[in-house]
Amino acid sequence: MSSPTKVAFFGATGGCAGHCLANALNAGLDCVALARTPAKLTKAMKEKGVSSKALDQHLTIIEGNVRDVDAVKGALQLDGSIVDAIVSGIGGVPKLQWSIVRPVVLTDTTICQDAGSTILQALAELQSAKKPTLINVSTTGIPPKGKPRDVPILYSMLYHWLLASPHEDKKVLEQRLAQHVQLPEELRRIEAYVNVKPTLLFDGDSLGLAAVREGVDDQPAVGYTIRRKDVGLWMFERLVRNGVKREWMNRSVSITY
Repeated sequence: MSSPTKVAFFGATGGCAGHCLANALNAGLDCVALARTPAKLTKAMKEKGVSSKALDQHLTIIEGNVRDVDAVKGALQLDGSIVDAIVSGIGGVPKLQWSIVRPVVLTDTTICQDAGSTILQALAELQSAKKPTLINVSTTGIPPKGKPRDVPILYSMLYHWLLASPHEDKKVLEQRLAQHVQLPEELRRIEAYVNVKPTLLFDGDSLGLAAVREGVDDQPAVGYTIRRKDVGLWMFERLVRNGVKREWMNRSVSITY
């Protein structure tokens, strides 16, 4: 894939996608982002070191909800043309509940899969011949059937018990994207996808790109933690700045320290 010049962001108010957006803006890429509260996104970018000048010159914010097809269509275009790449960091907010089987659930149990479906629907309604690449922030702990474990053994209970409900939503989205790219060319709305699978996330200062290990489904990078700031940095440098490598298209890439 060639280097994208226009990038759409969903779920960039915080977390991994937000750090990726900040890197893109600071590098001078033209970006469009969907936000329910634009002022919150602007504040988040300034806190991540993006200047007011860069925001004014390179960021277009579309106010709306990711389930609103019209709002999503607006966030997939810049200067009248479809963006080159899409970064989706949409995720639900976890909450505790009184349950031994599923102690952690999402306040919105289908937000990831619904966001993915709405993006694909919006692209279909725009009826553009241009097919962007979709960069989807997912998670380790849900490897495809028959693929090696991508988390340490010590995390097995944490991932398969404590986080089973939140991970189910991301797993459904991964399956839908895999099914979508198998459609005939005339029905496909994206050129390709890549699932970014960070291990257990923490906040904190960046350790730098050199500290990040990466691996695909057949040989995943297994580790204990990674900071959101470095996930965003890795996404920008490895997937956005120069485009997604051919060998990563329609696959998942696990990242960790």
